[in-house]
Amino acid sequence: MSASLFLLTAVMFVGACGPGGSARGPASHSGASRPASSPATQASGASDAGQAEKAALEQSFPGRESLGDGFGRLRQGIGNTLAATPKGVLSVTFAFVCTGGAKVSFTFEAGGKEVRSAAPAHTCGKSVFQQSLTVSRGGPLGFSADVTGSDGGGFAYSYYVEKKQLP
Repeated sequence: MSASLFLLTAVMFVGACGPGGSARGPASHSGASRPASSPATQASGASDAGQAEKAALEQSFPGRESLGDGFGRLRQGIGNTLAATPKGVLSVTFAFVCTGGAKVSFTFEAGGKEVRSAAPAHTCGKSVFQQSLTVSRGGPLGFSADVTGSDGGGFAYSYYVEKKQLP
């Protein structure tokens, strides 16, 4: 009986792990371990969705320090919140890229205040959307996205350190 229970537990754990062996919540995927309180969303069974978009962001921001990132299949309900930014970070560049022709509208939160997007909507077509966010007040930093139109593409996002306070 205990051997069967062990096997069942092992199978359930392996099923909850992603390709890199790290556990992730239902329908979510994010990059390396980051201080994000709610990672980016990804449809189940779509492990390759957003990989090309993630690579495009990494090429667009070489050597920049990322505070959190994520990628996946483009769909409603994309969002992420970092609990806080590291001490001394004054501003962050939010970068987002998507494919598939949909339109994405963003709402941001920085230091407990809602921040409107610099653009009314971003059309998904591999161009990178960027928004600078001042975080000098501390507190959570996050975004939510409203996706309209086709949801057949992928997406990737990252929060990059823009300005730091000198020691």
